[in-house]
Amino acid sequence: MKKTIILTSKTLFLSALLLFAFSSCEKPIEPENNLGQLKFTFSASDLQSNLKSAADYDSTKAYTLLVSIKDKDGNLVMDTEPVELYKFSDGYVSKKVELKEGSYSLTEFMVVDRNAEVMYATPKEDAPLAYLVNKPLPVDFTISANSSVGLRVEVIPVGNHPAEDFGYINFGISIVKPLLFYTAAYINNPLIMAPSRFGKAQLSIYDPEGKQYQFTLEAKVNELVIKAMNGEYIFMVKTEAYEKKFMFGWEDLMKTSANEPLLLPLGDNSGMYEMLIRTSPENTKDALITNLDRDTNFGDHALFAASFKSDSGYTVMHTTRSLMYTNIQRHLPKSAIITKVELELTLAGNIYPVPLHASGYHPADSGALRQVVEEWNENEVTWENQPSTISANQVIIPYNPWINSNKRIYDITPLFEPVDTIRSPFYGFMFSHYTEDIAGGIEFGSSDTKNENDRPLFKVYYTLPM
Repeated sequence: MKKTIILTSKTLFLSALLLFAFSSCEKPIEPENNLGQLKFTFSASDLQSNLKSAADYDSTKAYTLLVSIKDKDGNLVMDTEPVELYKFSDGYVSKKVELKEGSYSLTEFMVVDRNAEVMYATPKEDAPLAYLVNKPLPVDFTISANSSVGLRVEVIPVGNHPAEDFGYINFGISIVKPLLFYTAAYINNPLIMAPSRFGKAQLSIYDPEGKQYQFTLEAKVNELVIKAMNGEYIFMVKTEAYEKKFMFGWEDLMKTSANEPLLLPLGDNSGMYEMLIRTSPENTKDALITNLDRDTNFGDHALFAASFKSDSGYTVMHTTRSLMYTNIQRHLPKSAIITKVELELTLAGNIYPVPLHASGYHPADSGALRQVVEEWNENEVTWENQPSTISANQVIIPYNPWINSNKRIYDITPLFEPVDTIRSPFYGFMFSHYTEDIAGGIEFGSSDTKNENDRPLFKVYYTLPM
């Protein structure tokens, strides 16, 4: 149920309804738990109306509640703790809050954006702005076991008002900074492609101070909020069949998004996991370079190609190379130990013939993948400014022109788990014809090719510490 409170010229407030109801699909509360539930809802249209006096409205901005609640004896049961808000239609719906049956007081209530900036707050009684709301804080309420309660709270835009105008000591130093991130548990079955193998799981998170958070992960990308702090977070993921432990730093969580969530694998008892990473224009940078157009950038070229040849209409031989970089580590658990990396490429053009030996094979019927050791920009790289590479741990990939299938799978593990210890940085790899003094080459689909199934696919095999 959603209600919209209209902002009048006399009150200048946004109404936030603590309206809580269980849907038939939610897990019922067990009677012996003596718990009741709350849920906060906000109307995005109300947010937009009020933001005219505070800040420009952004429908994509993520909001979080900060809530403080005391029990009847004055003990804090929630101390400016974050409560997640989910985008729902044109409004926001929070995660349910569970409290034991009893009498409580709501003592602090704030709405913050993703930058931990307080956008709205409920003033406390005797505060300078308390007259703007019908019922300033504290607001008393009662929780009954196995039921829900709706508590109506009015908030007003913070704007340029200092925290003291609301009766708060401050809005920045003592308030918990929320950390919003995206995650999903998936079933480690190599025969099933993501995202269809996302699974349900129970997730317990322990922050660096030992505080525990409990979440129920749905079979999709989940948006979660915890307390932001430096240090390692421990993730315990459980299903009826599996229980896995992971460790992540706050920086791992910060860089997640709805399109690139933190993936939590639930594998079999073999201890070996597989991650399939299909390249795309969003998660991969690749580019083609050629000495035929030495100053031209081909950052969105549909081909991942390498050759030494002359095209129709040209008499001069020219060389083509390609670059690729995908950060496969960001798709893996932080504690993952890579054991093997395969690259699946799809023929999207020609295999250029070379002179054959009597055996029917020529060593130039292959290409080389070499480690790139300098930064490069996908939309700026050309033949003239191409980055440096090293030959240590390079991978030779045969073209295999006699194979009927248009798929080629290559073991490129040495590029990610070097055989020879080298200290050079890794900025992806360069694909070149091998060798570039003998005619030949091949054309594969790049991450920019139209058909997604023709784009390069990384198959990463890894283990996790016990």
